[in-house]
Amino acid sequence: MKKFTLYIGLHDQKTKQQEITTIDAFKVVANIFQNTTGGATITEAMGVYTYNDGTIAIEPSLRCEIFGADIEQVYTAISQIKAALNQEKIALEETEVNSKFI
Repeated sequence: MKKFTLYIGLHDQKTKQQEITTIDAFKVVANIFQNTTGGATITEAMGVYTYNDGTIAIEPSLRCEIFGADIEQVYTAISQIKAALNQEKIALEETEVNSKFI
C-alpha cells in the first residue's frame, strides 16, 4: 500500500505571511481530503521553506498522511489545496508501506 505525506506551508505565496488561521486552513484541507481521497491524518507542524525568489521562511504548516488513495486523487487534492491556500508549492512524499485497514 502507498502512503502519501503532504507538507503544506500556511504562509500565502504573495504576502509571505499567514493570511488564513491554522484552524481555518485545517478545515479547508480536511474538507478537500474528504472529497478527493476519502480522508487523511492531519497534524500541525513548523516548516522551513525557500520561495522561488530565494526568500526563506519559517512557517506554520500542516503535515497530512493519506492511506488508500491513488496518485490521481492526491494530485487533485494538491491542486485544490494550492488554490484554496494560495500556495506556491506543496511537498509530496510517497512511501510504500506494509499497512492495512482492520
